[in-house]
Amino acid sequence: MKNLTLLILTILISFSGRCTHLMGGEIVVQNDQVGNYEILLTLYRDVTGVLLNSNQTLNVYDSGGNQVSTIISSLDSSAFHPVFGIPNMSLLPNNFYGTEIYFYSAIFQCFIPGNYTVTWNNCCRNPSIANMVNPGALSMFLDCSFSVDLSTTNSSPYFLSPPIVCVPVNTPWQYNPLPFDEESDSLIWSLGIPYDYVSGSFPNGYPIVGYTLPPSLAGGTLTINPYTGELSWTASVVGNYVYTVICEEYRNGLKLGEIRRDMQFMVLPNGNLPALSNLNNLSTDQNGILFVESMANNTVNLDLIVIDSSSFFISFDGIGEIFEDSINPMTHSIISSNNPYEKQFNLSWTPNSSDLRDNPYIITTRFFNGTFSMDYTFLIYVIRNNTGIEEEFSYNLKSFPNPTSGSFISEISLQQSQNIEYFISNRDGKVVYRKNIFMQNGINKVPFNKNLPLGLYFISMKLENGKVFSDKILFKN
Repeated sequence: MKNLTLLILTILISFSGRCTHLMGGEIVVQNDQVGNYEILLTLYRDVTGVLLNSNQTLNVYDSGGNQVSTIISSLDSSAFHPVFGIPNMSLLPNNFYGTEIYFYSAIFQCFIPGNYTVTWNNCCRNPSIANMVNPGALSMFLDCSFSVDLSTTNSSPYFLSPPIVCVPVNTPWQYNPLPFDEESDSLIWSLGIPYDYVSGSFPNGYPIVGYTLPPSLAGGTLTINPYTGELSWTASVVGNYVYTVICEEYRNGLKLGEIRRDMQFMVLPNGNLPALSNLNNLSTDQNGILFVESMANNTVNLDLIVIDSSSFFISFDGIGEIFEDSINPMTHSIISSNNPYEKQFNLSWTPNSSDLRDNPYIITTRFFNGTFSMDYTFLIYVIRNNTGIEEEFSYNLKSFPNPTSGSFISEISLQQSQNIEYFISNRDGKVVYRKNIFMQNGINKVPFNKNLPLGLYFISMKLENGKVFSDKILFKN
């Protein structure tokens, strides 16, 4: 029966997924020295299609929409992907369907400060994409906006995690592209609309008219977690679908740039996913996010028990900055189990004093059963003393949904009842809304529904002891 199912999958894929060779892509910009910007174009290809060209054309525009450069980016077949650490033109790991990764690079030298956008496009998209109108007539368009500052270096953020192509129908599923910034700038991630090439529009890209989110079961709409970047979805219809993840970068309230990943999902007939059987024994914060904590020089041990009744094979991949640390990485080991359908994984990391920071480390644990993969995202806190993170949680201010079109909720948990000053300011520091509120001990929610000009805002709550806790929220259409 299993072999028959795989045969059906193969037949379905041959009709729906092999009509075009492009599966997706993204652009990031790396700035290693003042005035020197390395543009990195990543394309994902269906292995049944024709080979991609060895050169790709990139266009660079200034903030006024003026084209300042056309660059030919070259394929380096000997290079390893700078983020994922896999060879160029290799198959994406942990994917049932053959998808190759192509990596192109080019140098853009610029000594004129300002904001710039680099673009790439190619025609055409897969005609069988189900959440677009007439997709075979649409281009795939990618862009990356970045800033040129001659006083410092600044790279765009990038996605630590390679994409996942295959998704089972009628099954809750999670995947984290894991947006990350080396300079620790503030990041806001969201689901966006894929772009098409439209001549004459700045910067030659335009949101695709008629695009819709992929279909889902009730309560399983494709969403992205505002705190971790994790995607959740319960697909309801077999087929090919496209999604876009956008990650915006801010520093001191000013937007430095943004990146986007445009990628296809292939929803296949029902299949099992690897699942954490000890999920209920793991700690979650007030937002329901899995977390662990440690003091510096103390070892973090995370024991994960994974079960999949459909497969003896379960592989693990750890994704995140602490897995990539060349000096002190998080490691994992496999513990033997008497159940052939079960695997036990131990994750271990001993942070040192240089790893102390206020923000948690975000990691993704990925489990793959040979057909489908499942991600679980954890926050790793490295704290300064043994009081734990509960005190920090008690004043943790979060607002959602983020981004918002005008209606959102700010949530804060307090240890004692008190009067709070709640205010919202724009990125110039001007207070645009202020309210005094009496809040009870425990979790408090403040609803907000007001039209504000589009842009980034700062939400703050000032406690009676003078402490101020802030969060960022982006107003979009």
